[in-house]
Amino acid sequence: MKKFLFTAFVCCIFTDMTLAAESQRSSQDVALTYKAYWAGFTVSEVTSVGHIDQEGYQAAISYKVSGLATVFSKMANTVSVRGKFAADGTLIPLVYENQGAWSRYHFRNRTEFDEADGKVISHDYDFTFKDPVKYIPIKEELKYGPDMVSFYLGLTLDENALKVGSEVKHQNVFGGFFLLDIGYHCPEYSQLNSQNSIYQGEVLVCVFTDKIIDGSFQRLKKKKTSRKKRLFRKTKKRNTDTMEPVPVEIWYAKLPDLDHLVPVYSEFSIGLGKVKVYLSGIKVTTK
Repeated sequence: MKKFLFTAFVCCIFTDMTLAAESQRSSQDVALTYKAYWAGFTVSEVTSVGHIDQEGYQAAISYKVSGLATVFSKMANTVSVRGKFAADGTLIPLVYENQGAWSRYHFRNRTEFDEADGKVISHDYDFTFKDPVKYIPIKEELKYGPDMVSFYLGLTLDENALKVGSEVKHQNVFGGFFLLDIGYHCPEYSQLNSQNSIYQGEVLVCVFTDKIIDGSFQRLKKKKTSRKKRLFRKTKKRNTDTMEPVPVEIWYAKLPDLDHLVPVYSEFSIGLGKVKVYLSGIKVTTK
């Protein structure tokens, strides 16, 4: 699951585009660049390119692990989405694609949604992992949108979604291989002051967690292990069964030329410390 953590994280932070009311919406392109740091070293650069017009929206987000991090994993991932707007301005996802790799292993999935009710009408996928596994698909009655990118992008559309408060809101999200329950709330305002960020100033701190509702991978062959290792695994499983989902903090701010909040900083734990991600570049083109 750690291999998917950064992939899921990419979806939740790098998807912002400026969106106005339908009657005022113009054609706009927004390019965002982020740099991820771990233990003081740059470990990845993430790019996000989004386009919006009267017809709909599309976005592409990609990252590739670099520098010191390649010693542990040569991860890379690309996520893209295309959708349209309902009469009330809400997002209707049409196509969601996600593919990634680390070393010799990879995964890919492509999902198409019914624009009328958001149900999944096509889900193609393939994967190659270290151990032989079987994918147990999401139940048919649970296959519906939004996809992860459309969900997080949609939060910036809803003026009441990202407000300071203690109430945790929940949304079921189709994440490709898994159906997720994503919980989120924004506990406070804070200040961002870092030489790694192009933005300095007030931010809205929001916390996100996700829990798998359906969809899983099942190992086909169990490796023979010693009794000592089996006992260790049982102990480890007991110790992690009650763990809460790993929270991801995203700090939002308003930037010039953009009417809505933009992610400017984020952090999450990977077990060997925290990965910290800062906005390092932005380009807005309005037509």
